[in-house]
Amino acid sequence: MSNLDLDLLRAFVHVADTSSFTQAGHLTGASQSAVSLKIKKLEERLGARLLSRSPRSVRLTSLGARFLVDARRLIDLHDQVASRVTGTDERKRLLLGVSDHAAGNSLPAIIAELNRALPDHRLHVSAGSSEVLFKDYRAGLFGAVVIRSEDVDVTGQTAFEDDLVWTASKGFSWTTDRPFPMVALSDSCAVRRLSKEKLKEAGIVFEDVFTGTSVSAVQAAVSAGLGITCLGRNNMPDGCRDVGRLYGLPDLPKTRMALFTREAGPVASAILGAFQRSC
Repeated sequence: MSNLDLDLLRAFVHVADTSSFTQAGHLTGASQSAVSLKIKKLEERLGARLLSRSPRSVRLTSLGARFLVDARRLIDLHDQVASRVTGTDERKRLLLGVSDHAAGNSLPAIIAELNRALPDHRLHVSAGSSEVLFKDYRAGLFGAVVIRSEDVDVTGQTAFEDDLVWTASKGFSWTTDRPFPMVALSDSCAVRRLSKEKLKEAGIVFEDVFTGTSVSAVQAAVSAGLGITCLGRNNMPDGCRDVGRLYGLPDLPKTRMALFTREAGPVASAILGAFQRSC
């Protein structure tokens, strides 16, 4: 077998991460055909197929799945050696996406915990909606994401579970002969959809009094006494309380936060530990 070209290995890893030659090309600044040619060259040097292609999907073969682990190790080792020789920062960059629902009030503690647990990494955290973060993760833009598992169609590793509760400020009062004053995110939010379904099943008429673009905006509106929202208990702002029993509101399920990662085992363990100890 001839020597393995790092450029070919990087192309293979990008295709494996994104399940797309086109997306891999976007990440490397190459055309789809150029990426396809690189994969073909790598397979010729290995003498085996790494990817199974069809008009609708790109999947790893059994050998490809095993080789992916080795390819990542070779790339990481190369980059570490190159960093030492050039005198640049040897710490690996960790791109972490965290759902608004998962971050909550514990995000500062989580970041501090990760900085302590991963001194060899430079941490970059982005917060946003679960659906967008997971899409970007699949496109290879994040090394790991922690999101609501209910918002995507795959399971992931459980980071933590949280009780969903009907939340209002301690000074807020609602008379149940009036429409339920809903504070929530936009219609694309699965928690909003769940809230509406539960209220409809209970025969409770509701009206929107505040629609936010982030969990922090919803927290601010509830704290200001605008209405009632559905939040994870971990996200309940100071000065607020669970009003479900007080107003006879329908029971809510638990919500599950899941980790999806392509990082090595120690990094995944550090992320899980930071969330489980802080939330």
